[in-house]
Amino acid sequence: MNLQTIIENKINTAFVPEYRSEAKAPEALGLVIAEYHGWDGVKILQTAISALEDANFHTEAAAVQELLDNL
Repeated sequence: MNLQTIIENKINTAFVPEYRSEAKAPEALGLVIAEYHGWDGVKILQTAISALEDANFHTEAAAVQELLDNL
């Protein structure tokens, strides 16, 4: 199953029908990531750091790393 399908499935299962049309992929992906990591904030932040670094947002990744270091 590809990521787009996973996101679409999450939108269809996690949002009540009245709000599905308003649900956005980033929201659904956030739910997928949180669930995947067992709602462990440290693991979620580590994933965010990796994503920021991959997108060449190194300064922002460092800021999130500093936040993580200070937890």
